[in-house]
Amino acid sequence: MTDPAGAARGPARSVLRIAAPMLPADVVAVLVPLAVLALMGRMDGDAHYVRALFMPVQFLFLALTAGVGAGNQVAAAVAHGAGDLRAAGAALRANARLAAGAGAAFSVLLIVLAPLLGDLMGVSGAARDDFTAFLRAIAPASALLLGPALTATTLRGCGLARQAAAVTLLAALTEVGGVALLGMGAGLGIDGVAPAVALSGLAGTALGWALLRRAGLLGPAAGRPGPVPVRAAARRLLAVGVPVGASYLVICASNLALMRILAPFGPSVQSGYANAATLQTLLIMPGLVLGSATAIVLNGHRGAGRSRSLSPALHAGLRITAGAYAVLAAVSYTGRDLFAGLMSADPRIAAETSLYLGTVGLSYLLMGLVLAALTVLEQVGGGPAALAMNAVYFVGAVSVGGWLAASSGPVALYRTIAAFNGLGVAAVVVTVLFVRRVAAREGAGRSRDADTPGEVAAAGAAVPDRGSVAGGGAAGP
Repeated sequence: MTDPAGAARGPARSVLRIAAPMLPADVVAVLVPLAVLALMGRMDGDAHYVRALFMPVQFLFLALTAGVGAGNQVAAAVAHGAGDLRAAGAALRANARLAAGAGAAFSVLLIVLAPLLGDLMGVSGAARDDFTAFLRAIAPASALLLGPALTATTLRGCGLARQAAAVTLLAALTEVGGVALLGMGAGLGIDGVAPAVALSGLAGTALGWALLRRAGLLGPAAGRPGPVPVRAAARRLLAVGVPVGASYLVICASNLALMRILAPFGPSVQSGYANAATLQTLLIMPGLVLGSATAIVLNGHRGAGRSRSLSPALHAGLRITAGAYAVLAAVSYTGRDLFAGLMSADPRIAAETSLYLGTVGLSYLLMGLVLAALTVLEQVGGGPAALAMNAVYFVGAVSVGGWLAASSGPVALYRTIAAFNGLGVAAVVVTVLFVRRVAAREGAGRSRDADTPGEVAAAGAAVPDRGSVAGGGAAGP
């Protein structure tokens, strides 16, 4: 971990040092459900069908995990910036209590409502018992994935991005490997999925806990544990976590609505769009990662009292994002036929995938900036504004695009999505202005609290380097 003062002098390098290990780990995590789905497609019976039906339900746990993790990451980054290891550990313990309660409540709710959900989703009679049993087993197993999420976000917030990536990768690989070994190798079939998910959560949590202790964030190195700030964590969950989780639910609902809009045009169009959406899921990851890394740097500066460094760090993160997406947008547009052919051998499906990428591809440049900006906004106190803009974007794209598609075909929907990617640039402006207001407010607060110019300077001084307790990790913000 480097001296935070060095981070203040090189904001772009600070963002990249956090983002570089995060990206491959997060991409692998996104691919895990697809890999498990593919493995289940090779199992006997209704395994593939049941898993596909569970995917919408899984978004509930994804929203919960993302929301709790975001609030925890903010707390850790602020504590790290202030040089307070004990505060980071206390925030983790508080968020772990909240996550345990929320995970248990979600699990019980799904267990009780499993038969009703099967009816609502139109599960066939032959697969209904399998679906109900699967959901009741996978719900508590999925709740265990909150452990890796919490430990990884604490590590990230404290600048230990490589250690956080190790936790994410171990959990992901354990899940895929467990499904392969238990479901196929041991012949358990669909009954082997829930134990594999549970093992993934336990393994990731164990590694994360060990890395946190090694970094001095837990155990004797962090000092005597103080009171666990559950109320403060709950307030942060409402301010940061709830908007983040709700944004995931908005995305889920919009994807389902888009598939319904395309249904009248036939399965080839739906499949082509689904392939493009799968590729797009990978393309959005750099924006989310760069936004999260930028937010970690910003919150580290806030904890250290360096309000003047907030805007430069944000601008650095946005410049990096613009450079990355200039390349990604060009590649997705020029390589649309190649990608479409790789994802489907059916020429009609491939043609639809290529049509979508050809229509939307170049707008990914602006989409990447919007994703990064909204991620920053969510983690610096602007969660409600970010949620509102996400809702306007998706509701607008679905409603306007659906209306145009009804009379002009799928391409009208694709053009609408591209147009809303461009209009979304307003979110970048909102984020820049919001961060400026935060910097001005916090700078004024420190000035009022200080009696002399010397105290003002001391308040903004760099905190000491804590690399020795980290055991040599990734650079911190």
